[in-house]
Amino acid sequence: MEPMEPVIGLEIHAQLNTRTKLFCSCATDFGAQPNTNICEICTGQPGALPRMNKRALELAAKAGLALGSHVNQVSLFSRKNYFYPDLPNGFQTSQLDPPICQGGELAITTASGAQKIVHLNRIHLEDDAGKCIHDEKRGISLIDLNRAGTPLIEIVTEPELSGSFEAVGFLKKLHSLLVRLGVTKGRMEEGEFRCDVNISLKPVGSAVLGVRGEIKNLNSFKFVGQAIDYEIQRQTALYERGQKVLQETLHFDSAKGQTRSLRSKEEAHDYRYFPQPDLPPVQVSDELLERLKGELPDPPEKILDRLVSLGLRPENGRLLLERTDAVEYFDRALGFYNEPVKVFSVMEEFFLPACHKENIGPFESLFGPEKLASLAKLMADGILGRRKVQELFSDFFTKGLDPQKELAGHAQIKDDGELMGIIKEVVSSHPKESEKYKKGEKKILSFLVGLVMKQSQGRAEPKKASELLKDYLTGKA
Repeated sequence: MEPMEPVIGLEIHAQLNTRTKLFCSCATDFGAQPNTNICEICTGQPGALPRMNKRALELAAKAGLALGSHVNQVSLFSRKNYFYPDLPNGFQTSQLDPPICQGGELAITTASGAQKIVHLNRIHLEDDAGKCIHDEKRGISLIDLNRAGTPLIEIVTEPELSGSFEAVGFLKKLHSLLVRLGVTKGRMEEGEFRCDVNISLKPVGSAVLGVRGEIKNLNSFKFVGQAIDYEIQRQTALYERGQKVLQETLHFDSAKGQTRSLRSKEEAHDYRYFPQPDLPPVQVSDELLERLKGELPDPPEKILDRLVSLGLRPENGRLLLERTDAVEYFDRALGFYNEPVKVFSVMEEFFLPACHKENIGPFESLFGPEKLASLAKLMADGILGRRKVQELFSDFFTKGLDPQKELAGHAQIKDDGELMGIIKEVVSSHPKESEKYKKGEKKILSFLVGLVMKQSQGRAEPKKASELLKDYLTGKA
């Protein structure tokens, strides 16, 4: 069999960061009781007329501008007809021709370290379907329409990606950009950023694409990589055995790490699109385009260069760029303590993991930039040790405490005489261990240092405690 290479295209669905749905005023809140955020419009009641969410339009255009797309100043909604049990209208309101945005591109880094431009085909607006909940124990399926009508943009790439590394890299960079723009909150566990992956194999160098499989509704970067790798192996094995690859829709079973067929797919969809008669053309004015252009932040590459110029490593800068509002929070903290590396260190080790655990953004935390800057300075000055911060940070974070005002009983011991007093007490109460050290069992030192840390309630600086302890045990102090 001649050598084959994969060709991958992505269809990414991003939920727009709006308070209400695309065509009605129902809330888009996640986790509400089933079928409570609904009305006659999003449940498809006869005679109910949709009305366009202006904010959704602005966010879609903003995404297009940031990705270098051409924003059409007039676009149309169409009815995309197909049956899903959780699609109450019996059609999805989407955009066929023209969509709100056409073209665009995003640069990624390949596995070899080279830069590669991935071109976009289009970005269009559409509403989401509801959700089917299958109760296997009772043998029934339940429908929750809270999500029905939620505003989405679908970003369609050209088939230009050549493996899981590139696909995951593209998705991570796109996700970071859209979140930083405020286009989406991007909470993947809530389905706010998910994608379909189209994969085919073709002979190396050929311009003719092979038969593709479409893996639906992946909402994890990890699963995207695993699904692509498995599907490439599966299709390769079929070609090697002389079997046909069928055009089909696939589901990725993350527990088994395998794709499985959901349904066969004809060569072309026939959704019987026709213009949505209940909605006027979508219009984007010159004034709106100019305003949105003025709201665009610096591109990620420019921000990364600035962060590196401050002394951060590239991977540190990328970590901040990947987290919503992290760069802005970092910049605000530098206004109170202009030591970028030290401020980043506290953010990386303590603050950002706490935000992730609580599922909140940096500015939603009670522990504001001024308090984080104060903590970074206290640690840099040796007043609060790392172990003590590990012990106290949960309270700092959840209660919004000012570290400077919480030093009583927690400040690191600076007086060698006070520390030596604790060391003498530990040695005298553990004579056997002390003698073992003197006889050459050097590993026992870490045990004794641990006792000093415990006796000092974490206020001793471990390195200094170790040095003074060695001096005392060897008679130098």
